Parts: sequence; C-alpha cells; structure tokens
Amino acid sequence: MATELFITPTGDGEQLVDLTSVYPTNPFYTRRYAETQRTLGLSPLAFLLRDNGQIKSGCTAFMRKGRLTRSLEIASLPALDHRDVFWEGVTRFCHKQRITHLKVSTFASPASQIPLLKGETHRRKRSEFLIDLQKPDVWHDLSKNHARNIKRGRKNGLEMTRFNNSEACRSHAQLIGASMTRRGKRGEAVTDAAPVDALGALVDSGAGEFFQAVLDGTVLSSVLVLLAKKGAYYHSAGNHPKGMAQGASHFLIQEIGNYLRERSFEVFNLGGSDQANPGLSRFKAGFGAAVVDLEEADFFLISRFRLNLVRFYHRLVNRYRSLRG
Repeated sequence: MATELFITPTGDGEQLVDLTSVYPTNPFYTRRYAETQRTLGLSPLAFLLRDNGQIKSGCTAFMRKGRLTRSLEIASLPALDHRDVFWEGVTRFCHKQRITHLKVSTFASPASQIPLLKGETHRRKRSEFLIDLQKPDVWHDLSKNHARNIKRGRKNGLEMTRFNNSEACRSHAQLIGASMTRRGKRGEAVTDAAPVDALGALVDSGAGEFFQAVLDGTVLSSVLVLLAKKGAYYHSAGNHPKGMAQGASHFLIQEIGNYLRERSFEVFNLGGSDQANPGLSRFKAGFGAAVVDLEEADFFLISRFRLNLVRFYHRLVNRYRSLRG
C-alpha cells in the first residue's frame, strides 16, 4: 500500500498517543496540548502519514470556525519523507472544509521547508535554540556574560519555584507586559499583551508549568514551559525590572535545564526569535544552544476581494471592542 495522508479528529486522544510515541520530545503533539486548544474553541486534528497502516510521521493541526472565515493552523511542522503526499492532502482538506486561512508554524520543528502554496501572504524566517540535556557537560558553552549573571543570581540568594495556579499566571502575564515595554523602547518588535486565558488553559490542562525565580517573596523572572515525555519548550517569559540586575533570567533558565535533566528529559527548546529581536537571539544563543533555522508562512485561500472584505470586517469589530473599552 502506498503512503497516504490520514486526517482525523483527535477524539479521545488515541491518535495523539501514537504521535507522542513517534515524537516524545515535542510538546505540541501531546494530548494535553490538544485538549487545551479544544477548551479555547479550536478543533484538534491529527494529520498522519501512514504506510501499510503504520504511522511514519505526522502532526497535529487546529481548526477554528468564525463568522466569515475558517482557519487551520499547523503549529509544529514535522520532518516529511513524503512531502508531496502530505501537502496534496492538506490542500485537499482545506478545499473540502472551505478553509480560508492556513497558517503553518514551526514550533519545536526540525529544519524543514514550507512549500510555495497558492495564496501565500506572509513568510518569515525564524530560528529556535536547543539545549541538548544529554550532553555530559550541558553548560560548557555558556557565554561569559551568562556565566557571570548566573553566578550573581546564586550569590544573591535566588530560588527557583514551580507553580500551576492562577496567581502564578497573573504574575507571569504582568512580567511579560513589563518585558514587552522594555523591548519596545529598545526598538525591538514585540507582541501584544499576554493572553491570560490561554496561559491559564495551558497550565490547567497540565500541558505546561510555570517556573519562577524568586527573591524575598518577589517574582523576578517567570517562564512558562510546555512539557512532553522527553522534551520541554520555552513558551513565554517575563522579567521584573529588578531581576535584570540580579541575573534572574539567566539563573532561571539554567535551573530549569538542571531540573529537566535530573528527570531524564532529552531536549530543552528555548523557543524562537528572528532578526527583528537581536537581543533575544543573543540571550538564547548565550546558553550554548544549537541553532535551528526555520520559517513560518500564512496562506489565504480566498479571492483578493473576499480577503479585503474579511479584513475590513475585523477592523470594524476591533474598533467596536476598543470603543467599548
């Protein structure tokens, strides 16, 4: 039997169990992550390349139905031995389900290419930074600056704590806001305010956990880490202004890595960055992480007229929401 793409709702999670056995280090393929997206209004799907009934590769995807649009996101693109089969199947599915917006992301992905599909509107190069926790000396390649900051943090009495409650979620979101403000003032590209509901859902489902650096009861640095059986992913982070002088963020990353290594995790992925955020790239590379070059792309599978109509509608909705406060 030839290789085929099999697409199914995740249902009770059976297909995700199969995927996590194939990709034990990828938190975006876990059942808990899929259940998180379901609680946020998305429909989880499994895209599986099968040969003689055996899963060779695959990924999860998440579909959302709106008033005028239907979106499909592949959060973590896998390595593909049969790229044509995969993308032909994705294209057919989008047509059959009347998908208007396809987003292909590469969180925790291996180096891979996204093809030039019809309707592309955006493509961005990005990189991720991986720490191999199986190396005998994980921190051998720390930069001198990082080593100094970690030493300072330990000397000042910083401690790492782990939380999965609403209070930790609020403090994490507040610290993200503070970090975005500082980076924006430096001229770096920043995102909007942290989505507290989404952060809370990831922790409530068990897909992620907050790790925080604390000094005298004050949280100086916070990282939300997504967890798989053998891998962890740095989802988001924020830092208190006072934490910069204490070496809090550097200290916390190393402590998380040590914690994961003690529990036989294989990979700690420090997440991504791009050319618009050079400071963030230097920070992550400074831990001696291996760099994986990736990209992401957006495709609108509708006419230009309809696309402009959808954009106009969303501008009106956003304007209405801002006026309501």
